[in-house]
Amino acid sequence: MKTRLLTYALLLGVSMLGGCGEAEIASTSEGLPVQPPATPSAADPPMEIYYVMDEQAQMPVYAIRGPVDWTLEYDVRWNFNNNVVPVTLASALTDPQETKRLQFFPDLTCYWLTGDAALNNPGQMNMGMLNVAPMEPKAALVDAVTQIYQADLPGLQITGVREVPGLPAALGQAGPNTVGVGLRAVFPWEGKRMEEEVYALYLIGAATLRGEAGVTTQTTWGLSRVHGFVTEEGQLDAHRSMFTYMVRSGTPNPAWVELHTNIRQQLDAQFQRELIDNRRAREAIMAQSRALAAENDAFRANIMQRHRAAMDTTAHESFIAGIHSGGSGSSSGTSSQEKYIDAIHDRETFHDPSTVTGTSQHGYADQHWSDGWGNYLHTDNPNLDPNLDPDIGSSVQWERLQRVE
Repeated sequence: MKTRLLTYALLLGVSMLGGCGEAEIASTSEGLPVQPPATPSAADPPMEIYYVMDEQAQMPVYAIRGPVDWTLEYDVRWNFNNNVVPVTLASALTDPQETKRLQFFPDLTCYWLTGDAALNNPGQMNMGMLNVAPMEPKAALVDAVTQIYQADLPGLQITGVREVPGLPAALGQAGPNTVGVGLRAVFPWEGKRMEEEVYALYLIGAATLRGEAGVTTQTTWGLSRVHGFVTEEGQLDAHRSMFTYMVRSGTPNPAWVELHTNIRQQLDAQFQRELIDNRRAREAIMAQSRALAAENDAFRANIMQRHRAAMDTTAHESFIAGIHSGGSGSSSGTSSQEKYIDAIHDRETFHDPSTVTGTSQHGYADQHWSDGWGNYLHTDNPNLDPNLDPDIGSSVQWERLQRVE
């Protein structure tokens, strides 16, 4: 039996549990022991110590006793983007004939959100956790084995599954929200029919979060200490005590445990800093939004004030009167309408005796001169007198025009 340790870790990132219910597994509970034996048999082979290594940290993760000359395989994988579950562990000990095997599967940590700000993406990984709704312990183990741990094992058939009450205490992890579960399965392998038992601790807990968006509850649940025994069919009972002894012989390295704790704390601190930065960024955006809203209100108030002024009756009547008073065609002045038209066309009206109307319109300039023959000189130079300027070169008498008030 070749190991599939890398497959376990990869499947944890893409699989979604679900689809197995109580009715499907209740009829297959026969044949599984209520609690596995705790002591090895005198017939078990001599044991030696094996070390599961963290190659990145260059230190052992834990030590375990197993029969001499067995093959140890392991996979210790860190992902510092996952602040909740930054490392996954998997290992296996196999006999030389590849007919007996003890394997440790990665823990499976899941979460589900309910409440005001609940946002779930079923089947997706987040911070090392799988987003999936809580399941009943036995169904969770069946789905984990068939859809994650042994998903690529053809012909796998579950023959028994039940709760194992003494397992949490046997593994030193008893608690009110911890349930021991186990299953038995058979599968074909290279012409042989193999038998497997898988055990795990089912854990579940909930925490209520109160924030800007309201009250949200996160339920965190999953499987821990997942391990399995494999033999040829019919031989597992004879070797169960040896496998159980090997499981309980596992001893974690305190230095690695401390390293794992420190990394978790650093990742948590970084995550909290990012939350604070995000909160500050949201507050800055909200403050800017409030300021823009105030400016918008002031702008609208100003527009309304100008609108009301424009609709004032007195100003309106004065404007109408000005229109009607300009119909005399007097050369001594201009009507309100004419002044309004001049303003639109960016021009002014001047007294001009050389024209039929006695006036002429010119663009804005400080001074305007006429030679009485329809020629005009426009200038902003107050000292210019075309009658005295030799550059103009004319013998015509120029007359300075006066604005019509």
